[in-house]
Amino acid sequence: MSNYVCLRHDNVAAWKDFTRNAVKLLDLYRHLLETYVLDFFTRDLWSKLNPSWQEVLDTITSSNLADFLSQDKSFSQQKVWPLSLLAFRASCNAYTLPRKPVTSAEPFTEYIRRQGFAQEVSETVDNETTSERNCQINSEDSNSIDSTGLTGSSHPLQQITVNWGTADNELSAAAGQHKLLQHVFRRHLKPKKQHEVARLSLVAGYVARTTCDGVMVDVGSGQGHLSRLLAYGHDVRVVCLEAQDEFIRGAKKFDNQLELAAEKMKRRYASLPELPPSPRHTVCHLEPDMSHEAFKEAVTGAWPELEGRGGVCGLLGLHTCGNLAPTMLRIFTNMPTCHAVVSVGCCYMKLDTVSDVTKDPGYPMSKAVQTIAGNELSYEAREVACHAIEMYAERLHLGADNLKVHCYRAALEEIIVRYWPELSHAGLRSVNHAHEMEFPVYAKAAIARLNDVTLPEEDLTSERTNHNLSRWMQVVVFYSMRLLLAPVVESVVLMDRLLYLYEKGVESILVPAFDPQLSPRNHVLVAIKHKNIS
Repeated sequence: MSNYVCLRHDNVAAWKDFTRNAVKLLDLYRHLLETYVLDFFTRDLWSKLNPSWQEVLDTITSSNLADFLSQDKSFSQQKVWPLSLLAFRASCNAYTLPRKPVTSAEPFTEYIRRQGFAQEVSETVDNETTSERNCQINSEDSNSIDSTGLTGSSHPLQQITVNWGTADNELSAAAGQHKLLQHVFRRHLKPKKQHEVARLSLVAGYVARTTCDGVMVDVGSGQGHLSRLLAYGHDVRVVCLEAQDEFIRGAKKFDNQLELAAEKMKRRYASLPELPPSPRHTVCHLEPDMSHEAFKEAVTGAWPELEGRGGVCGLLGLHTCGNLAPTMLRIFTNMPTCHAVVSVGCCYMKLDTVSDVTKDPGYPMSKAVQTIAGNELSYEAREVACHAIEMYAERLHLGADNLKVHCYRAALEEIIVRYWPELSHAGLRSVNHAHEMEFPVYAKAAIARLNDVTLPEEDLTSERTNHNLSRWMQVVVFYSMRLLLAPVVESVVLMDRLLYLYEKGVESILVPAFDPQLSPRNHVLVAIKHKNIS
C-alpha cells in the first residue's frame, strides 16, 4: 500500500474491496467495538475475549502490548500465541489506512497536476521557492523580528517553507515552538496547533492559488488561527464562516494584534510592502442542501469585492466536528463555483447515521458503503475511532502504571451502578494524576459533580473493590484490543467520503499530513474538480 490514497478510476474497485473487507472485520468484532471500558466490571468484559486470548494476554508486558498496537513493530512472544489473535492484529493493520506522515507536500502538488493544473502548480512552486530563498527565518531566534534576515521584497510574514520534513525538525527541542513560523503566527497556539496550521496552510495555499482564483472559505474557522496564516502568510483571500459569534470576536482581536506587529516591523524596515488583505469573518450555519445563492450571499456578504471574481472559491476545514465535514463535501459537489475542498475531520461519534436521519447522513455517504452488509457503526465504535493509538502505545512503553485510571474509573462505575443504576455512564470530573492517588481519594474527587451521591466508605476499600483494582492490567489490555480497531473504523469513515466524491465525478486524495503523535486525526482530504469540467 502507498503511504497515501488517491482514489481514481483505475483503482476504485480495489479500494471498494478494501472498504468492504474493513467493514466485515468491524462487523466480526462488534463484541469488542460496542463496549465501554468503564463497563469492564459491570458487564464482565474480560469474558468477551476468546479464552485462548485471555491466557496469553493475561501475562503480556506493557512494552509488548505497545508493540502489539504498533503497525511498524514486531513483538516478542514468550508463549505460542493463538492464530486467531495474530490474525486479528494482522487484519487490523491490513485495513488501516497509512498513518505515517508524508515528508513533503509533493503528493498534493502531484494530485493537482493530474487534475489538469500542471502549469499553475509549476508557477506556484517556483514563486514560493523564490520567496523561501529570499526570506529565510533564523531558526535559532525566530521570536525576534530583528532576526528575519530580510533580503527580498516579500513581507516578513510571508516566510513559509515549501517542504516540512518531520515534526522533530519543525519544533524546537526547548519549548516545542515551531521553528518555521514567525512569532505572530505562534501566539495563542500550542505546538500541536502550530504543526497543523503550518502544514495545512501550505496545502490550502497551493490549492487556492492553482484552482480557486486565490479564494478560500474557512468553514468552522474558530478563532481564525489557520485562516490568519493562510491570508497573511500565503496571500490567499479568506472568508471565515463560524457559527459562534464569540469565536469571531476572538479571531478579529488576534488579526488586529498581528497587524499591529506588522506595523512595528514596517517602521523598522520602511521598504516593506503592505500586508495582504486580512481574513473576513461572518456568522454562518452551513446546511447540506444549502442553495448556491445562499452560499454565495454568505461569502460575498462578508467580502463584497469577491463578487467580481464570479464566486469561485474553495472550502477549507481543520478538524471540523461531526457532520460539518460531510456537509462541506456535499456543498462542494453541489456548488458549480466551488472548485476544491480541503478537509480534516474529527469527532466521528457526532456524525448522524442512517439510523438517525433519512436524508444527508454523515455516515454512510456513499452508495458503495450503503450497500455493504453490516456497515452500521455504533456511537461506541465511532467514539473509539477518535482515540489516539500512537499516543497510547507510547504511554505503554513508558510503563502501564500511568494507565491505571481506566481501572479506577471501571471500579468506581461498579460501585455507582450498584447503588445508583440511573447514574450509569454519568459524566464524572476528570482527575489529574489519578494513577498516583489511592483509589478512595480518586473516587471522591471524581464524583464531586454528582449531587446527593456519597460513596460508602466500606465499598472504597472492600475486598471486592480491591480485587477489581488488582485486575488493572486486564482493563488496559481490553482497552488496547478495542483501540486496535479504532483506525479501522476511521479508515471506513474516510473511505466512505472518498467513494462519495468519486460517485459525484470527483477524484480525490487522502494524505496523512500531520504527525499522529501530535495530531491523531492526521488525514487531509483534498478534492478538486477537474479543470475541464469545473
